[in-house]
Amino acid sequence: MGLRAKDVVLTDSAASALESLEHSPDPARRSTARRAREYRGILLADCLHGDVVKKGRIPRILGDRHGLENLYVEDLPSFWRLLYTIVRDRGERYVVVVEIVDHATYDKWFPGRR
Repeated sequence: MGLRAKDVVLTDSAASALESLEHSPDPARRSTARRAREYRGILLADCLHGDVVKKGRIPRILGDRHGLENLYVEDLPSFWRLLYTIVRDRGERYVVVVEIVDHATYDKWFPGRR
């Protein structure tokens, strides 16, 4: 059993990306959206499920935009990525999905990372 979270919330950016994927005419993009939605249950049960991005490797653009102290990555279908952080509020853990991005954006933020 993993480290549980009270809730999973999406930033405006992540919510917008998810909505765009869900309403795409491309079945692969809709599949990516379904998988992203499925991660809610996984992350509620184990908020440390994803791959850890070392603090020194968190892209400055994301750190500045979201005030990140930690960052985790989950792989999605079609080379999309779900990026999230864990925050604490009043003793409770929350998962905040900060971005859902395609391969090109991810590679721009994390050059050379595989």
